[in-house]
Amino acid sequence: MSAAAPAPMLDSELHLELWRSFVALLRSYAALHHPQPAQVEASENTAAILAGAGRLTMQFDPATGAVRWQQHLPPHAAVTGSFIIQPEGTISIDGSTRDLDHTAIDFIDFVLKGHGFSRADKGPEREGASAPERISPKVKGEKP
Repeated sequence: MSAAAPAPMLDSELHLELWRSFVALLRSYAALHHPQPAQVEASENTAAILAGAGRLTMQFDPATGAVRWQQHLPPHAAVTGSFIIQPEGTISIDGSTRDLDHTAIDFIDFVLKGHGFSRADKGPEREGASAPERISPKVKGEKP
């Protein structure tokens, strides 16, 4: 007699598991930054990356996999953006597909160092990263 196959995961369950994995990556990469580590606080559908006066908050929707984020770094204007966690374990951001790892690294670098951020280049990026590797924020109040 063979065991019954497990029931397939609902998209919302899969999105939630992938979100948890992404948050775990954020925590891991935040802890690796010395001498200035960042701290990651999270609940079921939210996460916050804290470093000095900087704070980046994320709000996750398990039904769609959408994540909306906002960075606060006084005295600068708030920076906002969004991405979608795909069922295959990738992230869709501004028309490109990225892996969870590099996206987590870029968010931690963005909060700690603000690499490449200016209104002219439309977003933070890792040093040496190509354009598709950017996290593309919108400055609150700016029209796209």
